[in-house]
Amino acid sequence: MKTWLLYGGSSALLVGLGGAAANLLEPSAASAVWVGLGLAWMVQILAFAILLGVVSWRPRLIVAGWTAGTFIRLLALSLIAWLSLSRNWALPADTTLIATVVGFFGLLLLEPVMFHVYLRSR
Repeated sequence: MKTWLLYGGSSALLVGLGGAAANLLEPSAASAVWVGLGLAWMVQILAFAILLGVVSWRPRLIVAGWTAGTFIRLLALSLIAWLSLSRNWALPADTTLIATVVGFFGLLLLEPVMFHVYLRSR
């Protein structure tokens, strides 16, 4: 639980820094970046919780936990792409999708570091 909270806090800090940098853009693009990063953060929190849950239940299923997280990320990105490319989305689709993908990539790089912290604490 402590590792998950540590991951949530440090990833929220990264998302906040990225969103703060996006405030230099025009307002609609800045809103799209905030939405994309926020959606990526929520999905990453869920994926990391699943990974920790699977590993604490059966440590040998670490690859299954990471695979489940990957499928969740792909499903979420597909849904965000479908929603943002529909004509009902108020934000720029390209900016939203790029922010989401960059958010996934950046937060995914943080995942092994926090997982190492989790394994050292066990």
